Amino acid sequence: MTQAMKFGNVSVMPGETARGGIPVNPDMFPREREIPLIVVRGAGDGPVLWLNGATHGDEPEGPFSIFRTLEQVDAQQLRGTIVAVPVMNVPAFTAGTRGDPLDGFAYDMNRLYPGKPDGYPTERGAYAHWLAMKDCCDLQINIHSGGEHSYLAHMIFASDNPASMELAAAMGSGWPLVFRSGTGGANPSSAIAADGRAGITVELGGNCRTLGADFHGIANDLAEGYLNVLRHYDMIDGEASYEGRWHTGYQIPLLAPATGMFVGNPELPFETLVPAGTLIGSIYDLYGDVIATVNAPQDGLIFGMRSRPSVLEGHWCCFFGVVEETVTSLT
Repeated sequence: MTQAMKFGNVSVMPGETARGGIPVNPDMFPREREIPLIVVRGAGDGPVLWLNGATHGDEPEGPFSIFRTLEQVDAQQLRGTIVAVPVMNVPAFTAGTRGDPLDGFAYDMNRLYPGKPDGYPTERGAYAHWLAMKDCCDLQINIHSGGEHSYLAHMIFASDNPASMELAAAMGSGWPLVFRSGTGGANPSSAIAADGRAGITVELGGNCRTLGADFHGIANDLAEGYLNVLRHYDMIDGEASYEGRWHTGYQIPLLAPATGMFVGNPELPFETLVPAGTLIGSIYDLYGDVIATVNAPQDGLIFGMRSRPSVLEGHWCCFFGVVEETVTSLT
């Protein structure tokens, strides 16, 4: 505990907060570029939690929720270390797009992680992040939202191992949807869980909800989940809260059966079980006639809806969750 810990180019002692970055490939000038890092090292011993935001550049909920969390953490009272990466994919975030628009061959960092040292630019950025995280991470939360294309509500994708399921439960009350995902896959949560450590992906928000009070509310909601994780693992004082039950299962993307304007059912409850056949939305032609509907294919719930009303036949309209089991414990 008396020696400095290093993350990227950040060196931090117990009870300190430090800023820096993870060096990645240089820009045109050339200047070394960095993935930003904020490290809060507690005065006491404990696990290392990584908070990774903006793997997709059009998802600002990660950075803002990280900022709101760190405002409430005192390094002198913390046990363990928080390594916060507000923006993993800086070129994509700068452009406000899902991936780096200058990298046409490796666009989506969350589909090619952990990248490769001699790959395309996005792959190199992912690999630099992986090198910085892989040997010094106990708990990892990868923060997502619907970005430009949709709104997503309180969904956790937990890697399929006991440590990740515990971390999912530690997000606390208000997070009742936990769907299992694989380990060793091409995203940060799956990669860190491949050797038994805890990795989850949380989904909340979308660019249709980034104005004013909505954006603050979503960031605060996410931040409370991270703080509950800190309480659960005894990294900060306080009693953690938990969901009374969780829905587990899998997702189905529901596609538009016609071209036109998709309008969601105003009475449709998010994150609430609905029976097969429930109206999810209607598709209008440009004369105002309903030409098709999207309905629940079986019993389940809605946790994501598209942002743009205009659709082509085959466009994604909704994320539908098929609930296979409702449980009172994830561990």
